[in-house]
Amino acid sequence: MKHTSLTKYSVLAVLFVAASCTKLDENSLLYDQVTESNFYKTDKQLASAVGAAYSSIYGYNGAFFNLNEVTTDEVVVPTRGADWGDGGHWVRLKTHTTNSSDSQPANGWNLGFGGVTTCNKLLAALAVSDSPTAVTYVAELKALRAIYYYWLLDLFGNVPITTDFSETAPPATKPRAEVYAFIEKELLENVDKLPKVGTGDGPYYGRVTYYVVQATLAKLYLNAQTYTGTPQYDKALAACDIIINSGKFQLMNNYADIFSRNNIGSTESIWAIPFDGVKAKGFNMNMETLHLQSQNTYQMNNQPWNGFASVQEFYQSYIDPAQNPGPQGTVVGLDPKGTPTTGTLDKRMLNNFIVGPQFQADGVTPLTDGGADKTDPDGQPITLTPYVNELQPNAWRQAGARIGKWQFYKGMLTDLDNDLAIYRYADILLMKAELLARKNSNWSDPVALALVNQIRTIHGGVSPLPGLTAETFLAERGREMFAESYRRQDMLRFGTYNSKYRFHDADANTNVNIFPIPEPQINANPNLKQNPGY
Repeated sequence: MKHTSLTKYSVLAVLFVAASCTKLDENSLLYDQVTESNFYKTDKQLASAVGAAYSSIYGYNGAFFNLNEVTTDEVVVPTRGADWGDGGHWVRLKTHTTNSSDSQPANGWNLGFGGVTTCNKLLAALAVSDSPTAVTYVAELKALRAIYYYWLLDLFGNVPITTDFSETAPPATKPRAEVYAFIEKELLENVDKLPKVGTGDGPYYGRVTYYVVQATLAKLYLNAQTYTGTPQYDKALAACDIIINSGKFQLMNNYADIFSRNNIGSTESIWAIPFDGVKAKGFNMNMETLHLQSQNTYQMNNQPWNGFASVQEFYQSYIDPAQNPGPQGTVVGLDPKGTPTTGTLDKRMLNNFIVGPQFQADGVTPLTDGGADKTDPDGQPITLTPYVNELQPNAWRQAGARIGKWQFYKGMLTDLDNDLAIYRYADILLMKAELLARKNSNWSDPVALALVNQIRTIHGGVSPLPGLTAETFLAERGREMFAESYRRQDMLRFGTYNSKYRFHDADANTNVNIFPIPEPQINANPNLKQNPGY
């Protein structure tokens, strides 16, 4: 552990020596003082400069998780009386009625274009370097910029393309297909200039590499039909196979280890954000999801916010779907409090959620909540249940299975130490399975089914499936990838995002499949064109 910790801190030093990891307005590298004669000469100077381009990514869990999970059938943020009202924007996310004044689309826009601007700024500065290694850093920055654009493409569809830091004219909105083509071109032109390194805690941990670009291309092509109307199954398969055939990644035998506090050495990690509770903040799932009194369970320095929970039906999807829901969401295999009782249970279910009676740090003394809702049948003893009585205005304080996918530990701070994988190997295998099924018009394609069952048996510890349909594949993908900020993408691809599900009525139109360009951006730039329907 000492080796891992020291190595992680050395990675953080590279990524953040030039910039704060939490504030976009602190990305300045004093460019007016950088000249050909005094900087960008040594590899260390180049690495330090490029590290600033990654600072925006430390808002990934907030900006992208909220937009890609709360809008889906996986996650809900109920209004618990005076808590989590926040002007109604959480409810609007869930009901697909978000508007251009809401904060969450603005957070996604600012993350994406904050990263683009920093990359452009650095590329302009690197132009003065005569270092022979500068070409690699230029490729890294261009690939990272393309990834920022990929996220903007996915969330907003039609966005400006800007690559020249000296350009001062307000950029105009570009059609989604043009943004897609730009991203593809930038990734393909730079991928072969990047190092072909795999899992590990070396100097490229947390940075864009050859395989990170291949994973981005796989994602881009997998969702090409959503973005452009034209599927790109073969291109997506080719990118997946490059990663798979490299031999540099493999499934972790223990699912929980992928998300543990000290997970820097995960063999599944293709690209991860190296979070640290002190030196690299931004991952505060513990605060967002845990009950107020869970502070006593984990001996935390601050009280959690008692917000995010899983949607009842999604929690139940880890149990045999033939088992029918009963009153308040109970099912065979769960007691009335939502605690598993019978049968072979999916290990991913046990890892991903926190349910049932809650206790003090001693593990024996029950936690109680003096402010428990009078209508809550559980009363003051805290029992987290999958059932959420309502979306608003008075969801019970104990309602909802909490998101426990990333290890919570005693003494944790407001921000977690756990690294967060943006791309991981199991996702690549599931993508290949889906692509084969779609290409061959057969969801039980033998290779596809084998890939799904490989993950299901190793990570879930449950029996292999005899066959698949589009519906059961999406459910299996959900069980594996829960809360990893891809559910909205997946539901759009499978045509379920606009359907009726818990707390969400069927959408009247598909304009809601992308988010509004934030109003402050529209007001500041007359060349921007708002997305339809907003």
